[in-house]
Amino acid sequence: MPIDDELKKLRIQIDRHNKLYHSEDNPEITDAEFDALYARLKQLEKNLDSVDSSPTTKVGSKPSKSFEKHDHLKPMLSLSNVFNYEEFKKFEERINKRIIGEEIIYSVEPKFDGIGISLTYINGSLIKAVTRGNGITGEIVTENVKTIDKIPLKIEQGAPQTIELRAEIFFRLDDFEKINKHLDVSGNKKFVSPRNAAAGTLRNLDLDTVKQRPLDIFFYGLGGHSDDFNIRCQEDFLKFLEMNNFPVNKLVSFGNKEQAKKSVDNILSSRESLSYEIDGAVIKVNDFSQQQKLGFVSKAPRWAIAWKFPASEKYSKVTDVLFSVGRTGIVTPYATIEPVLIAGANISNVTLHNLDELKRLDIKVNDTVLVKRAGDVIPQITKVNSDIRDGSERVVNIPEACPSCGNELKEDGPFLRCDAGMNCPAQLFGYFEHFVSRKAMNIDGLGYKINTHLINLGYVKKVADLFKLKQYEAELKNLEGFGEKSIDNLFASIDAARKPKLETFINALGIPEVGETTASSLARHFKEFQKFRSASFEDLLQLDSIGEVVANHIIEFFNNDPVGIDELLDQIEIENYVASADSHLDGIRIVITGSFTEFSRDELKDIIKSKGGIPSSSISANTNYLLYGEKAGSKFEKASELGVELVDETKIKDFLKI
Repeated sequence: MPIDDELKKLRIQIDRHNKLYHSEDNPEITDAEFDALYARLKQLEKNLDSVDSSPTTKVGSKPSKSFEKHDHLKPMLSLSNVFNYEEFKKFEERINKRIIGEEIIYSVEPKFDGIGISLTYINGSLIKAVTRGNGITGEIVTENVKTIDKIPLKIEQGAPQTIELRAEIFFRLDDFEKINKHLDVSGNKKFVSPRNAAAGTLRNLDLDTVKQRPLDIFFYGLGGHSDDFNIRCQEDFLKFLEMNNFPVNKLVSFGNKEQAKKSVDNILSSRESLSYEIDGAVIKVNDFSQQQKLGFVSKAPRWAIAWKFPASEKYSKVTDVLFSVGRTGIVTPYATIEPVLIAGANISNVTLHNLDELKRLDIKVNDTVLVKRAGDVIPQITKVNSDIRDGSERVVNIPEACPSCGNELKEDGPFLRCDAGMNCPAQLFGYFEHFVSRKAMNIDGLGYKINTHLINLGYVKKVADLFKLKQYEAELKNLEGFGEKSIDNLFASIDAARKPKLETFINALGIPEVGETTASSLARHFKEFQKFRSASFEDLLQLDSIGEVVANHIIEFFNNDPVGIDELLDQIEIENYVASADSHLDGIRIVITGSFTEFSRDELKDIIKSKGGIPSSSISANTNYLLYGEKAGSKFEKASELGVELVDETKIKDFLKI
């Protein structure tokens, strides 16, 4: 599939899920699956140098109002990760420092790639089934969960007054394929992964639909419980579950650290033969009293760790190698492959990055290649199986002319570049999408469809034309799919964008390697646009955040003026940078990670910027603070290693003074 088509497909797909979630209260995917879709789209847009023009700017969502919320008796915590035996030994060393002179036995179980659920039994009867939610509060989906025949509705033996049982709901791979075949035949959109299907089914409002889909479940953990539950270790707890006919995974084992390592290896070696998806192993201290002594760090237990497996790899066939043109003229090769399911996602396009990578891999059309998802997100080709070539393979033709405008391409290091600028439709489209995006000029009503119309009809040949669209008002209102109200709203949004803040406008210009963070730093330093525009190379290097590469990009951008700045300035009035009265975060670099119950990440970024702070996307030694919520992940770990000050969600309001 061509990249432009995949971009369109992904945007439509994500917009659809946003509508299902916010407007129709009928979501089909989880926040995690949203993140996976976002990551794929962001990767494509990065290659096209058009990152900020799509639904990827939207972050997270609150639970559907159609499901009643409920607090867990005991939080459903996240786990820290290790990736090899050396990291696991460090985990074990930390445990031994806190549990001195006692034998440590571990339980080892597969890390299921499904949907976490908490089931509450009172006096032996199933009362509630609650999704994980944010770990503290989830949504009641009891009736949907009761459709899973394997779940006992009563605990017959040894039931305490109250107990929470933790489990993972999933689809087996063959059941997932059957569901998708049924959806395809009936003309409905297929699920992208078993996890996606499980999430959509679990939170489906149509109980009849849920009943028709064979959800499966494994029980693995103990949540909150009353004092009359006397089991004292994970091994006995699993025996209790089995005795009461709860499904427990057969790959669970127990032993010391060496035996735990062997168990992890055994689970990994079994991965491809399993009828369900896993992405690692979970290692827990077996003894509950030792778990209590170890306690918690942040929102993760000290007594458990997730040992993440390497990214899944599968072979596929290259159907074509194509080239796409990004906003700055960079021409990026990418391979279209026969669709293959890897780590929960259907992969059909794989970027090849640049000419050097294309030559290094020596890829030919019809080659069989090994594909993996880096970090279980970004697909990449790691190997070409040249040994099985049968003569049907075709050499990739490197284009001499731009695939969008026909302009002669030039080599720029490992890249091909089209220097036609705004005369190249692909560059114009990419630039226009960036300029109007929420994080740039924030003009509502300009999505993929109308942007395409505006450019194809010749109404927009350069960005300044956006502010002259009023002359085409009648024509726009007559376009199929565009009502009078939507066009009126568009014009209102355009008018509202005529007085951008300096940092907003700098970001909107789309200068290579100048994003939100750098734009904020430049605005704070120069205060006025003309001072920034006329800055010398030496002036730019005065900023700590600006190196020689970025400084050269800025100088070259203004010298070449690919967007027609003077004409654009005739249409807008840029607000000079003024520090707010409350600028206690002035110059402070802050990274945001995880999900939050009260704020979106974009809302937090806006607050930080309003108080003089610099929201940044990556952790480094220059980061001052990390604001983190649920599922903080690798950024939290790196910040902890670097000694960056941590601010959790409970302290954010005080930190931001709001």
